[in-house]
Amino acid sequence: MRILKVRGLQLGALVAVAALWALVAGAGVVSPTALPGPAAVAAALGGLLGSGTYWQAVGDTLDGAVTGLAVAVAVGIPVGLVTGVYAAAEESSRLLVEILRSFPVIALLPVFLLVLGSTPGMKATVVFIACVFPILLQSQYGARSVTPSVHETVRAYRIPRLLRFRRVVLPGAVPSVMTGLRLAATTSVLVAIGVEVLTTLPGIGHMIMEAQQAGASDRAYAYILTAGAIGYSITLLAQYAEHRLLRRRPPARAGEAA
Repeated sequence: MRILKVRGLQLGALVAVAALWALVAGAGVVSPTALPGPAAVAAALGGLLGSGTYWQAVGDTLDGAVTGLAVAVAVGIPVGLVTGVYAAAEESSRLLVEILRSFPVIALLPVFLLVLGSTPGMKATVVFIACVFPILLQSQYGARSVTPSVHETVRAYRIPRLLRFRRVVLPGAVPSVMTGLRLAATTSVLVAIGVEVLTTLPGIGHMIMEAQQAGASDRAYAYILTAGAIGYSITLLAQYAEHRLLRRRPPARAGEAA
């Protein structure tokens, strides 16, 4: 019952926002060019759904986002776990990580354009840099969450390091790793679209700019809603995966609920 109540409240909030949007657009408070009504946007979206150009743009955006995110996962999780387990590795890399993660990734876009050019690989690289640090830091935090007593017990039984990593560190780090993945997954789409807006690369961002330049604001908003729907879908998938993994994970420390 509680879940149904929460869903009802969420749906009610969406309806209220749509009604307010329609009221503001219908009253002429904002120019129709700047804010078309929800009916016009829905009609534009309906027309786009049957267009191959629309699905090509979605595919281009997802291709860059998924490629960059996959590389970020392949790099961020192992590095984060290793630096979380070994204090010397964490201390030696801390300054470098802090410096690199402090740079706004979009501000570095001109550098990547000069080095890599306006290519899909450049988009994936920017996505990778934006996503790797949340994954790395959350993995690092998760590796540290294993209590010292567990580490001492493992050492006392002389369990091999690789087995210790697989059976102790990795299961204990799963909640934090999944949090990093959820944040990075949403970020990957947003950054990919941002790169497309600022460059000539194909994708949702590029289609938004083309629609704005053509004065088709309803089509631009349809693509913006598409970007929001993709981000929300990714969040739901990440939450589902996290729930499944955590449900199968055995308790990592004394007193933890099954």
